[in-house]
Amino acid sequence: MSVDDVAFWAVVAAVTVAWELRRGSLGLGRSLAVALVAGSAAVLLSRWLGGDGALFTLPLWAAPALLLPGLPYAAVEMRGRKRTAPGAD
Repeated sequence: MSVDDVAFWAVVAAVTVAWELRRGSLGLGRSLAVALVAGSAAVLLSRWLGGDGALFTLPLWAAPALLLPGLPYAAVEMRGRKRTAPGAD
């Protein structure tokens, strides 16, 4: 799978979800058409702007470090779910 494939499917998924959340159901055909147009534009843009080398590199520990600021919010959400769980009177 190439970078173009990843960019294409990521944009297709993002546009489809954003459209459905914002506007409601557009229908499968129209929603797919909107997402495919946006995905095709993203692939063309990534081919035009992208080069051969990596844009930037990160060490393996960087991804968990970038997720750390969200940890308190995740803990609060889990506690809230436990309190509102059915049968947790």
